[in-house]
Parts: sequence; C-alpha cells; structure tokens
Amino acid sequence: MSKQNDHNVLFDKNRLFDSSNSEGVRPICQYSEERMGAALTTPVKPSSAPITFKSQGSTQFTGGLPGYTVLDNVWYRNGTLYMIENGNDDLPNQDKLLTLAPVGGDGIHTLTTVKIESHGPEGEITELDGTTIFCNDGWPGSWSGYFMYYHFASEVILGSYSVLSSVSNKPLPSEMKKPWNVYKGLGRRLDLHEQHYGNDQISLGSSNDIVNKGSKADRILVAWEWNWDGKDGLTRAVSQGLVGEKGLLDPPKWKEITNDNRWIYFERLLLTDRDTAHHNNRLSQKWYKMALDTYKLVESPDQLQNFRETFLNHYKIPIVNRPKPGQSIDGKKLKIIYTDRQGSQRKFPEEVHEELLTQMQNIEQSGKAHIIDAKLENIKLEDQFALFADADIIFGVHGNGLTHELWMPPGGVVIEIFPPQTFAYDYPPISAVLGHEHIIWRENQTFPSDLWEPENGGEGNRLHDGSPFPLNVPVFSEWLQKKIDEML
Repeated sequence: MSKQNDHNVLFDKNRLFDSSNSEGVRPICQYSEERMGAALTTPVKPSSAPITFKSQGSTQFTGGLPGYTVLDNVWYRNGTLYMIENGNDDLPNQDKLLTLAPVGGDGIHTLTTVKIESHGPEGEITELDGTTIFCNDGWPGSWSGYFMYYHFASEVILGSYSVLSSVSNKPLPSEMKKPWNVYKGLGRRLDLHEQHYGNDQISLGSSNDIVNKGSKADRILVAWEWNWDGKDGLTRAVSQGLVGEKGLLDPPKWKEITNDNRWIYFERLLLTDRDTAHHNNRLSQKWYKMALDTYKLVESPDQLQNFRETFLNHYKIPIVNRPKPGQSIDGKKLKIIYTDRQGSQRKFPEEVHEELLTQMQNIEQSGKAHIIDAKLENIKLEDQFALFADADIIFGVHGNGLTHELWMPPGGVVIEIFPPQTFAYDYPPISAVLGHEHIIWRENQTFPSDLWEPENGGEGNRLHDGSPFPLNVPVFSEWLQKKIDEML
C-alpha cells in the first residue's frame, strides 16, 4: 500500500495506526456554602531582589470576562489571593472573579485587598513572571472537567487564549517599566536614547515584540485537581505543547512551592473559574458552555494562529495552511480523518460501520481524497496531533476525538454525526472561532443551525447509554463526495 508519510496514508480498513489581618489588609469575602455553585517559559524562581507590594505596583484589571479574568500584579499565600488597592474601583468583585473554596482545604478561600503603602510582604517570595493561566477548579466540591480532553483543551485553554488575544495590546508590567517601551498605536518611544556599554549597543526592540508578550501564556497552573490529566494524558500533553514542561505547574509542583507559606507573586494572572463563567456570562448561561463568551473576543481566526503554531512547533510537527477557507491544502487531494469510535459505547452498528468503510474506500479510489480510519486509542499522542495538523475534513460521531480540530489548519470542515432528535452544542462554537465549517449530520441529512438551540440537549441520554448511532451510508457518502468536489 502506498503512503505519503507516517501520518498520511491511504485508507485501509485492515491497517490501523499503531502508534489574620494586619494593618492595611481588608478581607473582601470568605467562603460560604450559599456562594458555592453546584514554548518554553520563564521558569519559576525565587525573587532575586527584594520585591514588595509597592515595588510591583497596584493590581490592575487588564481584561477578560468573569471566569476568565486577567489581572496584573497579584499575590497569593496560604489559600488567600491578595489584590493591591490602586485607589480605583475597577477591580472585579469576588462573584465576578472566582468561586471561593471551604476554609481549611485545597482552593482559594479568601480574597483580600492590601493598601499599596502597606509594609510587606514578609517572608520568602517566589516570583512568577509573564502570564500564568491559573486553573481554579478541582478543589473538593468543585467540578473541573480537566481530565476530559474537550473540557480542558477547548473550554479552559482555548477560552484562555481567546481572552489573551484580546489583551495582546496590553504590555506586561515589567515591560511598562522599561524606558524604551513602545505603546502600540502611538508609534513613539518613551525614551528614545539608546544606551551604550563599551562597544555594545542595547537594542530597543520592536513594539510588536513588547505588546505580543501578553498574548501568550508562559505557564499553566493546575492547582487543585489531582486527577487532572486523565487516563490518556491528553490534557498534560496539550499543556506541555503550549508552555513546555517547565511551564506546567501541576498539583504536586504547586504544593511544593506553597507548602511553607511562601508568597507567590504573579506578574499577570488569567484566572479561570468554571462556576463563575456559568453564573455571569450570557452565552454560558444560555448554552451551559463555559467558554462561549470568550470566543466572541476573537476578531479573526488569525488571532489564534500563535496558539496552534506554538503547539505544533513544540512537537516538531510541520505547520501547513490552506490557500483559502474551504479549499484543500494541496489543491489536488483532500486528507480526510474519520475518528473511529467503534471501540466505545458511542458508535455505529457494526454492519453500518463496515458499509461506511467500504464506501470510504470507494471514494478514495476516485483519486480525490486520502481517507484515514483513525482509531485514536491505538495512536501515540504526538502522532494524533500530527495526523490532524494537515487535515482538510474531520468526521465522526460526537465525541472527544473531534477536539483535535484545534490543530487542523483554519478553514477546514468538521462533520459531527448525531442520532435523530439529539444534539449537543459542544463543537460548533469551537469550529467557528477556529475558522472551520461545522456540519451536523443526523442519520440521512444535515441538521440546520437554526434548529440547534430548540433541540439542544434533546434525548441527550442517547449519547451515553450505548444506543447505536444510525447512519444512511449511501446518502452520506454521496453528500461527502459533493463536499470533496467543492473543496478541490
């Protein structure tokens, strides 16, 4: 059998991939049961020079939304998050910032403000430069979903990067202190004098370099959810792909750097909180999806290219793009990935699956497409990412495998198959923010988007109780052939 490379083989159904409060400190709120709802990076390092509340400056609200709030100059110690008063009232209230955990266990249980004139802090300090995504779910009584690929990668992480794309013009506090800082849009330096030491000249740098430092994460912190990476390791792999191994702080590492009541200083903190997002954001309330409102902050899929490229570069996967949305990448043949879930409860009847494989083989023999039957549970994680990095079409029954659309070049097509009278608004908004066309197929026809809202969640038990997914294979295959022709 011929093949293009290790990740792009011709369709073969017989060959699978193997592969206590001091002066100046005021508590804002503590936990109560009534409030609780149902790249390589700058390393973690002790502060090399004494830093204080005053030296680092007041806490600034930089942007974002409830559940995905971006703050500059934030401190943490022993279950308390400290914000430094700036004399303004622009800092978010607790109910717009985070859900507090019970006192005495894991989680943030107190939110406190400190006057900037206050002395302190006293004790050892660990300084976290750059941008930290702080995943604040998973303490006892808080459901995180981090152990599921879709909930972590598509909601927590993609939602965070969507927010970061909206604050990319906000320099980090450390950059604001530099005399050569350039404010994006003003086109001038604060201090135009270049400095010379001997024969060496200090470069002023570019404005884009300065402002774009705020558009990426330097680390991902999963503080409380000890089972966060699940059985397949996908969520850990996603995190390491974006911030490197040194940029990932998991619960054991977080416990290690905080168990001696050490102060933690965050230069920029993006605080994610599932319950806060659901309680405050319009679209999250409507669809009960955590990240929907964050996606609306992305003006173009191009703003998320750094997200995808950083990830693929980490795994040394070639970055390809298509000439324009809706076209095949190479203009000759489409690469189509079928996410095969026959090894799970959510699947086609076996005879339907065999008929589908036969029809896909017939389509491939037309010379217009490579079609890959991908049993993802048999494929190494790095190979899964590479498999989707140059895909044109992804199709399969509703499930976690479709989350791999994150790595497909913008402008692709995702076909999600549901049983009749069943729909879940999980993947369509992800496709939209990434620039993909999303098509819902139910048995023998496409399901129009104007019916998504009234039927969302209908007969949802059929997605989890082992009910078979019916599919009219001839009708679906004929439709798919037309879609292939449209993309060539």
